Amino acid sequence: MGLELKVSQVQKISQNMIQQVNVLQMSSQELNAYVKELSMENPIMELDEPEPDNQDKERLRKLEWLSDMDEQNRIYYRQEQEESGENEIADRREQGETLADILMQQLLGGPYTDRQMEIFQYLIECLDSRGYFVDPVGEVAVRMGVKEREVEACLKIMKTLEPSGVCAADLSECLFIQLDQKENGDELEVEKAIVKEHLELLGKNQLPAIAKALQVSVERVREAKEKIQSMNPKPARGYADRGGLRYITPDVTVVKLAGYFEIMVNEYVLPEIRLNKDYMKMLQGGECEKEVQQYLSDKVKQIEQVQDYISRRNKTLTRVAKFLVEEQKEFFQYGKGHLHPLRMREAADRLELHESTVSRAVKEKYLQCCWGVFPLEYFFTKGYVEDENSEKISTDQIHEIMKKIIAEENKKKPYSDQKLAEELACRGIVISRRTVAKYREELQIPDCRGRKEY
Repeated sequence: MGLELKVSQVQKISQNMIQQVNVLQMSSQELNAYVKELSMENPIMELDEPEPDNQDKERLRKLEWLSDMDEQNRIYYRQEQEESGENEIADRREQGETLADILMQQLLGGPYTDRQMEIFQYLIECLDSRGYFVDPVGEVAVRMGVKEREVEACLKIMKTLEPSGVCAADLSECLFIQLDQKENGDELEVEKAIVKEHLELLGKNQLPAIAKALQVSVERVREAKEKIQSMNPKPARGYADRGGLRYITPDVTVVKLAGYFEIMVNEYVLPEIRLNKDYMKMLQGGECEKEVQQYLSDKVKQIEQVQDYISRRNKTLTRVAKFLVEEQKEFFQYGKGHLHPLRMREAADRLELHESTVSRAVKEKYLQCCWGVFPLEYFFTKGYVEDENSEKISTDQIHEIMKKIIAEENKKKPYSDQKLAEELACRGIVISRRTVAKYREELQIPDCRGRKEY
């Protein structure tokens, strides 16, 4: 029986390296939470909100200036925002006012029994993110142990509340309620008929078909379409969700100054880490037992390591941000539609970093500039095509060109996807009709029939 000797090489990643990688990919909010949690476990670590020095005051001044330029830069939301120019909606968001709050305010003090108020409360909790009530009334009645007609009566009352259209079962009912509650609701029979019976045709812009079905002129349908489009399809829009507002703290801020861009990694959001003086006296004085001394020494080392990890994170983030500003300079100058094709591999090669390091550095982090707030990954464009001169054009640029072509088209005879492909080809961008259709759908632009004006 012989012995066989095998030699194998195993690569192990140290715990310190793992932690360094974890800190690198943390967002500002995650890093803040991580430091605070660590301070709860480490008795030597103390956190102070730093007093702003002159440099910090200058940074805050620039941020205030940036905020004045762009409303979006005051409050940020992880969830995609619906377009709305209503100041009252912005005010609701800032105040944290929920739809539930608004509805209960209207119901409190009314001639309702305790039983009815309980049903109201339950129905409010059942509303979806749009402000719709989609649960079967019978099931709600069973769950609450009340009669179905009681639920129906309460639901009927709630449909009269503001915002108009709340508690509707679907889009059709939501729009119908809003039309019915208008002062001239009796004069909107065509509009009501459309939202009740022909909403799908309206979505496809089939105005002649609707006119024929309702026996009215196409012009009357067009007028009705404009009124319907002014309605609010999501009554809950603009109100804070039940979990409260979810803010995004930008990790990097880019401010355009006279002739150059200033890049700031937002370190000011982190509390200042300092060592507890009493524990440090114990450690340095040598008055404590050996085990205690070793424990305190380990905790000091932990703090030093964390500080080093944060410093490395910020340096890497700064380098990546500078690279992005240099490579996407036209975007920071002129805004959307001016992104150039860019890969993370290019950043890794230029910065002499591993591609995975770049990926972790930008993961779930946000950049604030005068054009808004963008994920850092946004600046690495995934798709591109080559024009007739073999120059790379990002999909972002193609999107903007397509929007311009569509904006300038004859609305009586809008371009088909094939015609759009031909128009792009005239500009040196050769892509297929299918690709055009894909890009158009990404932009949420209807097809030629949906864009036609009658």
